[in-house]
Amino acid sequence: MSQNPTPETFPPSVIEMMKAGGSTVTCLPVKIDDDNWQAALFFRLGGHESQDDIELLKARDSALTVGIETDLIEHENGTVVLLRVQMFTKPDNPLVGEVLITPGGAETHYEILTLLGSQETLTWFLSDQDFQIIHKQRQPLNDDWRKEFLALRDESFKRDAVIRLAGKYSAQTAFAEVVSHYALRG
Repeated sequence: MSQNPTPETFPPSVIEMMKAGGSTVTCLPVKIDDDNWQAALFFRLGGHESQDDIELLKARDSALTVGIETDLIEHENGTVVLLRVQMFTKPDNPLVGEVLITPGGAETHYEILTLLGSQETLTWFLSDQDFQIIHKQRQPLNDDWRKEFLALRDESFKRDAVIRLAGKYSAQTAFAEVVSHYALRG
């Protein structure tokens, strides 16, 4: 009698972090396939509004078109790097998520941008509400993207150094202010 294999899930540390922060998308350093660390995107889908996307992703065995937009949010207490990620499950209605990074306030966040600035590919993991992986894919990162991630890291770090000298630096305050402008989908 054969048993069904245990479904692959996000790593326990990723699940714990996402639950603690209430996030549905994040970018974290992980080890994939070898002993080298790299930044990877984790996207959790859930709820009735995501059911069609979940079914599409479960049935998909090839890569989807993805997009990433970046921005620096300059707050008086610190700099927040915005990664706006899109996965085109439907050409006219992509899955969209935003990752907020405070490179001057969290060592892991600085590391994420450093890794993105040096790695050849970016791995995307998408899960259902129970963190079971329903789709994963790798996207190549060209030199222009790697330079962009390093430029974001360097610019935010320099800006935060000036804010520190003025005695106003607080990554938590800057992050909280940016998050306060988000609203949950009703």
